[in-house]
Amino acid sequence: MSFSDRIRLFINSAKTVFVSYVKAELLRSKGFFLGLISMATWLATLMLPMTLFREPETPASLVSTYMFVGIAIFQAYSVSTWDWGWELRYSLFGGVLENVIISGSSIFVMYVGIIPITISWLILSLSITYVMLSALITPPALQIVNPLLLLLSLTSLMIVLFAYAMILGSTLIASGTSGAIVEFVSWILPIATGGITPLANLPHTMRLIALLTPFSYPAELLRHSLGLTTLIMPEETMIAISILYPAAFLAFSYAYFRKQLSKLFKEGVKTASLW
Repeated sequence: MSFSDRIRLFINSAKTVFVSYVKAELLRSKGFFLGLISMATWLATLMLPMTLFREPETPASLVSTYMFVGIAIFQAYSVSTWDWGWELRYSLFGGVLENVIISGSSIFVMYVGIIPITISWLILSLSITYVMLSALITPPALQIVNPLLLLLSLTSLMIVLFAYAMILGSTLIASGTSGAIVEFVSWILPIATGGITPLANLPHTMRLIALLTPFSYPAELLRHSLGLTTLIMPEETMIAISILYPAAFLAFSYAYFRKQLSKLFKEGVKTASLW
């Protein structure tokens, strides 16, 4: 098969994944829209009590901005967990993953097909969150202090989350881990790694744990690029780690992904239960 044929096959497979996902999640149910609204409502309501404990001299707009960025990072983690990680197992039980494998196309076509849905979900969800915070508190005052640093932090964050999704997804399809475990991890991970709260505000022990993970550095740089927090280490050091650590994490996750996929081919699915 020529290179152009492989590219054409990859694109067609990605299109098939995208169409199947749209039909399953958008056309046959209202779950997409209900989940969109309920997630934004639930998170905004959960974080609203923060306004009761702010210092009198702290502007409400600053609190609203902290909440918006925290919710945005949490939703990015959620997308990585459910759209990119759990989706592999969901597609396996729906027969989509099997068709992709049999067709000879790369399994990464699953991610390419989901990305448009992911971007749409994030944009809509964050728009609803912005409107809700504006109505309940005041409009978030988003101000980009360092555009290049913002771009670096977003790129680094996406690499880390994609690497995490590969580890989670490959573990799910090869070992049969239940959705309850995924649910637990998806809530603990953003909090424990400094995704929602600036590292400077975390207890010392939790801060050290967060710094051991690749998740904390992009989130901290993102807040810093918006002028919301002061870094706990020199900016040059934080930037270097935010480049090298995600790259190493991605390389490790890819190797792990290939190993688990090979295990799946040899041993098959461990359980017949989706959840």
